[in-house]
Amino acid sequence: MSALALKYAVIALAILLVVGGMWWVAKRPNRSKRVSGRLRMPIFVPLVGAVLLSVGVLLALVSFTSRYTADLLPMRIASVVVALAGAFFLVAYRNWYVEADAVEVRFRTVFGRERAIRYVDIVDSRMRQINGQPRLQVRSSSGVKLSLNPRIYPVEALLAAAGVGQNAGR
Repeated sequence: MSALALKYAVIALAILLVVGGMWWVAKRPNRSKRVSGRLRMPIFVPLVGAVLLSVGVLLALVSFTSRYTADLLPMRIASVVVALAGAFFLVAYRNWYVEADAVEVRFRTVFGRERAIRYVDIVDSRMRQINGQPRLQVRSSSGVKLSLNPRIYPVEALLAAAGVGQNAGR
C-alpha cells in the first residue's frame, strides 16, 4: 500500500511542479541578454528541446547498435522523430523573439524571417480565447501577421495600438 501512496505522491508533485512552472513563466517574461527590449520564448522551451534531443539520441544509440535490427525498425523511426522534434524546439527558441517599442513591433518567426509591423499599418486585430488563454492576432496592411499571448509577452504598446484594452491579457 505504501508503494501506491508513493506513486500518487510523486504524480501529484510532478503536476504541482508543472503548474508552478507555468505560473512562474507567465509572470516573468524571458528577456534577451543582448537587447533588453526583446522578449524570447519561455525558458522551458529549450529545456524540453534538450530533453527530447537527448532522449532521441539515446534511443538512436540503442536501436542502431543492437544486433536484432528487424524488430527495432519502429524504435529507429521513433528515435529520429523525437530527436528532430527536440532540434526543432531548440531552433525555434534560438530564432523567435518579439520586440515592441513606441512605433512598431519587430519580431522573428520560428524559421528565422525578420518582420515588422508599424502600429499605423495595423488593419485587423483580434483578441481570442484559445484553450483558455488570450491570443492577440494582428495583421498589417502589407499582409504581415503576428499572433502571441499577451499574458506571456507584455506588449502594452501593441495592445494599445491594436485597440485592445491595456489589461486584456492580464
